[in-house]
Amino acid sequence: MVKVARRKILGRRGVFILSNFISNILTIPSFVDSRREGKEKGISAVVLSYNEPDWIDLSLKSISNLVDEYIVVDSSNDETTQIIEELSSKLPIKLIKQPPLGQHIARNEALKHVNYKYVLIWDADFIATDKLIEKIKDFVYNSDDKFYYLVYYPLISFCGDLSHRCRDKYHVEHWLFTWSKKLKYLWDGRIEYLYSPIYYKRVDLSYDPLGYHMRSVKKPERVALSTLFYQTNYYDVKNKKGEEEANKLLEETGLKLYNTKDLKEIGLKIMKEMTINKPCFDYKQLPKEIIDRAIKNGIPLGKC
Repeated sequence: MVKVARRKILGRRGVFILSNFISNILTIPSFVDSRREGKEKGISAVVLSYNEPDWIDLSLKSISNLVDEYIVVDSSNDETTQIIEELSSKLPIKLIKQPPLGQHIARNEALKHVNYKYVLIWDADFIATDKLIEKIKDFVYNSDDKFYYLVYYPLISFCGDLSHRCRDKYHVEHWLFTWSKKLKYLWDGRIEYLYSPIYYKRVDLSYDPLGYHMRSVKKPERVALSTLFYQTNYYDVKNKKGEEEANKLLEETGLKLYNTKDLKEIGLKIMKEMTINKPCFDYKQLPKEIIDRAIKNGIPLGKC
């Protein structure tokens, strides 16, 4: 709550100025020094996965020339786990299986296993650009080792198809930061956020997007199921009345809201609705492998 209040009072720029002022005061004379954490210089990717088979292989491979290890906390009950295990023979992946207890719990678990100085938060549906690899490498290996950093940069999030972004502004977060024993992800009942000490130096790595978030461009059948599960409180119904009743309600809801029982058709209708009034994007700018994967999975390329 203190973090939220500080942001509201000072604004983003004010928070940056205050944090960096305090960081300089404490770090330059070595009252704080990130080297005392004892972590080897390098990058640990923290990845959470929950039923993300559509993009996870492209996602993890896209940063293979950047990170030194992957800490993957997986809560999947589909083929996602098998994909991760197969990738483990080629990539330095530490796989941690746990039930879906919440993102903040999963990320805190991952932070316990980090071996390197910098942490890259990397969702299973993020895909890096070459510019992201270049800029992060340059920062990590040329920045002052004494400081603790929160490093911000934007991503493009897609909604419904590859021709629509989810928002006018890009999605900016501190996707990269210096590891510390004092870091912790918290949940305020609405959103999760990273608690970090005030002496962390805040850096804007880029104002141009450095990657893609395939946020809601999944196989239409998967989009349909996740939406219907939410609309019907599927798991509550299943626990109280059994799987047969829950599936019956799922089918009835699909028919009532979308005039069909076909999951692919339902998914495509939902994805079309997602694009309404969303800003345009020229999907031809995307790497061929992303376009090919979208076509393979029946994801609309769209048009604007």
